[in-house]
Amino acid sequence: MTGYLNLAIKTAARSPCHYRVGAVLAKGGRVLAHACNNNRNPPSISPRHATFHAEESLLRPIRPPRHSVIYVARIDRDGLPRLAKPCLRCQQYLITKGITRAHYTTSTGRGILRLT
Repeated sequence: MTGYLNLAIKTAARSPCHYRVGAVLAKGGRVLAHACNNNRNPPSISPRHATFHAEESLLRPIRPPRHSVIYVARIDRDGLPRLAKPCLRCQQYLITKGITRAHYTTSTGRGILRLT
């Protein structure tokens, strides 16, 4: 795992959600920001579709430099990496924000998604 994915794993551990996901934005060897998925609604409302994905939580408050790279990690209850490939909605969101690549965890290592 890269240092950025390791930071994304540590960030995912802070998530209050059942599926714990963390994201790190980097460019030119620097970490620009990191965030985890989070509740969008109070727990009394159905939890289905009631979270901000980590990618959304990370990018909503900032304007990332073009060609930045995102690193996304999901962990299970034991803290082990699991598949964290951004969903189609998040992929489109990343493209609109100028992100060119997404690195993500899998249960056996990592994957890379080129965004165009």
